[in-house]
Amino acid sequence: MDLAHSVRFALEVAMPPSEATLFAQDVPRTLSHADFLADLQVITGDPTIVTAAIPVSAAMFGQRELPFRSVLEPTARGARLRALDIAPDGPGWALVSGEARVSPLTGTVAAGSRIDYDFEITVRLRLPKAERWGERALTKMIEFTARTVLGQVAEKLPAAVARAAGVRAVVA
Repeated sequence: MDLAHSVRFALEVAMPPSEATLFAQDVPRTLSHADFLADLQVITGDPTIVTAAIPVSAAMFGQRELPFRSVLEPTARGARLRALDIAPDGPGWALVSGEARVSPLTGTVAAGSRIDYDFEITVRLRLPKAERWGERALTKMIEFTARTVLGQVAEKLPAAVARAAGVRAVVA
């Protein structure tokens, strides 16, 4: 079962475009306030890999994690994440891809930049075929929990990145 969610937002930052581009490329800094992620790591190399997990707390199943792995590609105007499909031991995983694009702010007194973020987050769950009513009910509860977690991540991500950038509000 796949559950997908798009997250789009923008920040206006008091950084020149070159500094804002470096911020967008610095995943540990950008996600330093993303307390909804566990075990965030950036493995430098060719390519650079970003790994983390989305913790899921389900009353009946306890604490679980949905790991993800993405390639980080710096671009001239920011950075791009390209999701990698993985085969974890647990019941599910996530695919995280997206892009951060920096542009100079025009028509303002203070020098600054706008960073536009566009993410796609997909949760993949391995569920057994539900044939009996109890199995179908359990499947519905798992799906509901996954949708709730995905919604929470999508809701919290813009504010976490804004805090890391030192701004109070998301522009769009």
